[in-house]
Amino acid sequence: MLSSFPNQKIVAETLRRSLQSGRLAHASLFVGPDLNEMEAMATALAQTLHCENPPSRSEESGLNTDACGVCRSCTLIAQRKDSNVRWIYPESKIRIITTDQIRQLISSFQLKSLSGGHEIAVLCGADRLNVQAANAFLKTLEEPFPGKLFILLTHDAQKILPTILSRCRRFIFEGINRPLIESDIRDWLNVFVQTAASSTGDIICRYSLLAPMVSKLADMQAAIETELTNNSPLSLYPDAEEKQKERWEKELQAAIASEYRRQRSAMIGAVELWLRDVWLTLVTGAFPETAHFPDLQSSTEKVAGRITEKQARENLKNVGQIIKSLETNIQEALILEVFLLKLSL
Repeated sequence: MLSSFPNQKIVAETLRRSLQSGRLAHASLFVGPDLNEMEAMATALAQTLHCENPPSRSEESGLNTDACGVCRSCTLIAQRKDSNVRWIYPESKIRIITTDQIRQLISSFQLKSLSGGHEIAVLCGADRLNVQAANAFLKTLEEPFPGKLFILLTHDAQKILPTILSRCRRFIFEGINRPLIESDIRDWLNVFVQTAASSTGDIICRYSLLAPMVSKLADMQAAIETELTNNSPLSLYPDAEEKQKERWEKELQAAIASEYRRQRSAMIGAVELWLRDVWLTLVTGAFPETAHFPDLQSSTEKVAGRITEKQARENLKNVGQIIKSLETNIQEALILEVFLLKLSL
């Protein structure tokens, strides 16, 4: 029920007012640190739209403004068994929302609802849309289907196409926003930070950080190529016509490049978040409660004890520059080398 979120009163009340006026956006973006809580809110909204015994209803719009939570419809939605509500999660080992998933969703939305009510699609981890899937989804947002609603859930809205963001109504969930970082990247970051903290901060130290970073990126690219190639139609349909195979090959290479850029950005982004913890430690004079990596407190404090606040700010500035440089044709290893040499550790 929308009334059962005491920590998210602003979001819940805004949704209720939208239902009251009949101006519920056809696409909503939930942004927050807790995916489970956002899924629960999406469930509550879906229940409200379909509740058979609503505790409140708007005379203005005729829509329910809350749900009972116990009727047949509410129960089916809570159990993920209601065909009017579709839940889409990232698939495969590299966890992306694929073009096929979006195409299947669009095809199903083109059919008339048997119940005649709202149909809802919840994209859990909307930042995991690959490029092709994001573009296919964008076309749907540009020409929305009547009675069809999209709810996008994400920890990091910056990873979603700006053109998609511009077509969604954004709801910010309260809480300490510690972005979800994939376990393999977090494991690599732990080693990176501990190596940086245990050194003397000289040039030799920074070069010692370069090889593991380049090695991690190489392993990452190899894993992506293997995963996407194995799932490509090229592998599934070896007897297809040559023109079709050429098109699949181009799509495969584009998908590999896109996913590699995404994971590389996530890796650099993790370093940026840790450097921000270092900067905040210097600014506040103590390790901050809002630190992104509380488990790295000891290493963070060691680095903060060796550099100045100005140097910490320059570190963050350098990260922003490397992210831009990696989108150019400059050799990746050279960009990373320059980045690490500029760091103050």
